[in-house]
Amino acid sequence: MESNATILIVDDAQYNLKILSNMLSNQGYKVIEANNGIDAIALTKTHIPNLILLDIKMPNMNGYQVCRSLKKDAITHHIPIIFISAIENVEEKVEAFSMGGVDFINKPFHLIEVLARVETHLRVSSLQAQLLEQTRMLESQNVILKKQLSTLTGFDWSLHAEIQTAIELDQMELFYQPIVNFQTNQLSGFEALLRWRHPDRGVVTPIHFIEIIEATELIYSVGRWVIETACKQLREWKGNFPDQQDLTMSVNVSTKQISEFNLVLYISEILDKYEIKPNCLKLEITESTVMGDQDRTMQILHQLKDLGVQFCIDDFGTGYSSLRRLTDFPIDILKIDRSFIYNGEWVIVKAIASLAFSLGKEVVVEGIETLEQLEVLKKLFYLSLSSSYGQGYLYSKPLDCLGVVQFLKTHQVF
Repeated sequence: MESNATILIVDDAQYNLKILSNMLSNQGYKVIEANNGIDAIALTKTHIPNLILLDIKMPNMNGYQVCRSLKKDAITHHIPIIFISAIENVEEKVEAFSMGGVDFINKPFHLIEVLARVETHLRVSSLQAQLLEQTRMLESQNVILKKQLSTLTGFDWSLHAEIQTAIELDQMELFYQPIVNFQTNQLSGFEALLRWRHPDRGVVTPIHFIEIIEATELIYSVGRWVIETACKQLREWKGNFPDQQDLTMSVNVSTKQISEFNLVLYISEILDKYEIKPNCLKLEITESTVMGDQDRTMQILHQLKDLGVQFCIDDFGTGYSSLRRLTDFPIDILKIDRSFIYNGEWVIVKAIASLAFSLGKEVVVEGIETLEQLEVLKKLFYLSLSSSYGQGYLYSKPLDCLGVVQFLKTHQVF
């Protein structure tokens, strides 16, 4: 029993006020009295009682109106309210609970019943307050522990939370960078690139947040969203541009995504949903993906390959390259990393491309920024231009959806 608790009794009948007041005072409670709704609201805000016994039928302002007013106020909304009334109508009782009341006592009331219910709800309210305080303490401790863990491991939990919020607020967006064939100089497709449209920092590139997404459970929801959004967008472009029916869409997938349960079924359903030919979807994986659980990865890749999906090894030559993997795994395309182009390492570029062409695979070169670089590449690949593709700022920077539409309208040939 909360003997030091404060209880507000609200009733326009003086007789009821005195009986309840005397009984509760004798039990050690501090009692405040009000015989109308306006005084009840004023006393509640000044004294903040632990519990309110509230009559319903009162002149000028009834109990429902009092309860509604108190529940709307941030200072008083947490106070438990027990209605006491002679109302027998079930609908009226339901209304009392819908207003925020925690209990209902019929008049004429029994003092023992009133006391038992008051004690019960005071205990419940006290336990709720304790639980809330413990929750706040745990949240505070959690913040401290995450900061300590971030210091020890380098993992930024605050950024993780910020990314979660960004996902919930639909701040993630896809940009699309064109891929052009070397022989025809025409658009072949797009690579979907994740961006974070931050409310303060503007468009943020993945280098600032992708590691946290890939290292946590966020990769599953974000990964599926990227695949579906890219396929949906591809379908829309093909519908609006009939001469672009062979457009492809390249989407990056992580090691975790490849091993995700039901990934094959999910991709199959997305392709059917948006009527995308499977060979128009290209999944870009890194070399490290095919260096992990080889049996599991092999199984998933072949299942996706059976659907008709194509695979591209991204940034080939910068990781754990293995010639055996190129023959074991159903890879269709090698993507040559932009660093080789930027540094002019043409011998390495030619070696990678020659390897790819000899194995019957295509090549996509990233980071092409100048006509001089393009001319060098075309000379290196002159025997296999139809199997060679370029991507970079020479053709276009990554574009948002409106930018892609404008790009397609120009029918650019490079």
